[in-house]
Amino acid sequence: MQAESISNKYIMANHSSSPRLPDWLMLIIFLVIMTVLFFFGDTFIFVVGLFIMIGIFANGYNNNPANHEHH
Repeated sequence: MQAESISNKYIMANHSSSPRLPDWLMLIIFLVIMTVLFFFGDTFIFVVGLFIMIGIFANGYNNNPANHEHH
């Protein structure tokens, strides 16, 4: 029984995650990246980058642990 608790503590320690970024900071990062793409890329790069960044940030926002508590 003690071996199980030691292994569970080891697994829990290895699965700790880094602290989450606040939503306002994620929005600022998104807007900065979009601004850089707008000013330094052409239209095609901006549009493709926009869709890629929307997918990345939407996935990160959906994985927010605070959102899962309200369901």
